[in-house]
Amino acid sequence: MSTPYNELSGRSVERLQTLADGVFAVAMTLLVLDVRLPAGEVDSSSALWHQVTSLGPQFAAYLLSFTMLGTFWLAEHTMLGKVQTADRMLSWACLIYLFFVSTLPFAASTLAEHIHLALAVGIYWANLLGLGLTLGWQIWRIERANLVDDPDAMTLVRRRLVFAQILYALAALGSLINPPASVAALAVVQLFFIVSPRLPFRA
Repeated sequence: MSTPYNELSGRSVERLQTLADGVFAVAMTLLVLDVRLPAGEVDSSSALWHQVTSLGPQFAAYLLSFTMLGTFWLAEHTMLGKVQTADRMLSWACLIYLFFVSTLPFAASTLAEHIHLALAVGIYWANLLGLGLTLGWQIWRIERANLVDDPDAMTLVRRRLVFAQILYALAALGSLINPPASVAALAVVQLFFIVSPRLPFRA
């Protein structure tokens, strides 16, 4: 009897890593395309400086989103680096995760153009939630199917993911009161995960 197709497809961890690297690279590149000066000639340095400084929201959204993608890329890289082999469900979980990676430039652009609106912050947070849920789905599948040789590593990734999603949600909730302050809170949370201090309750 021939082997079922579902047992053959999506087995290569290396191909998943290569695809993930490519999608992250494209998404990170697309982010900067929204940071551009208005069309038209500029006749003085002061006018040019005014145009550059007016791009503050675009620069902020770009920096925040670039570091967000970097954080999620590190999580995916760490997780797949511990996996011995993949399966079809893990591959689809990874593909849907990469879908949310590819939509983050849109969410970032929306946030930059409408940083004063709670809905724009909500769209951005929804994208982060999609990334978190699909990363969690991958972790669940890896553990359930015994695809990893280091279960403790998956536990660490899962705990960090849950902690991050709670902080992202709390920061986004502030948009109901003050959307710009909510974005600033997201930036503070992101800075925390970039620095990644060792706290007593995380040790």
